[in-house]
Amino acid sequence: PINPEVSMKALALAVTLSLTFAIAAIAQDSKPSPKSNGVSGQLSDAAPNIDLTATKKKIDELTDAIKREPKNETLYGARGQCYVKVGEFDKAISDLTVAVTANQNHQGYLAVRGDAYAKSKRYKEAFEDYGRALKVGPSSHYLLLHQASCAVLLNDYKAAEAPGKAALELKPNDVPTLTLLGSVERETGHLQKSLEFFNQAISISPNDANLLRLRAETFRLLGRKDLAEKDFNLLKKLDN
Repeated sequence: PINPEVSMKALALAVTLSLTFAIAAIAQDSKPSPKSNGVSGQLSDAAPNIDLTATKKKIDELTDAIKREPKNETLYGARGQCYVKVGEFDKAISDLTVAVTANQNHQGYLAVRGDAYAKSKRYKEAFEDYGRALKVGPSSHYLLLHQASCAVLLNDYKAAEAPGKAALELKPNDVPTLTLLGSVERETGHLQKSLEFFNQAISISPNDANLLRLRAETFRLLGRKDLAEKDFNLLKKLDN
């Protein structure tokens, strides 16, 4: 049954998590270039879309390579990305920290370490790494949305506004970004603006139960019980 008293904050956090925290393949399949420290074209050893067994094999190969070349930052960066793929986030953070220490202006290392921190629920460190990656440049929707999501998960809604809005400029019809911004506006007391974001997201994804629930709660808080009930009825139909 649908509970009209559901915690908006808890729901917003759940939606943010479900929509935005799937680790993406940040690196592309190309050789490292000393002239480029961007997300694309870096960490080439980690880029192929390989299965778990192959990734573990790659980790063993990189470990042997590191024994031969212990000062090679690229090897640490590649192994760190592989550790993220297999869910060994502490090891990933350790390797990527070695890589970042060697090359502090490498966007790929910072971005992937941000992912590892986020997956470890260390949102403050993730927020900081995404921010550093954005300063290095170039900007990207992925980095902006993930930084904004970390701010939401830290309950720092003001800090989420700027990267969230910048992400929306890059992808104006992106449902996760619209949902995040709707949640931010709701938690900062801007209910009407929140509703606008939820309406736009629902126009793109009309059968999304979480979005309908968020909008219903926003209608209820605005005193529009008729519209809230309409959304709750739509939710009941989706459940059937």
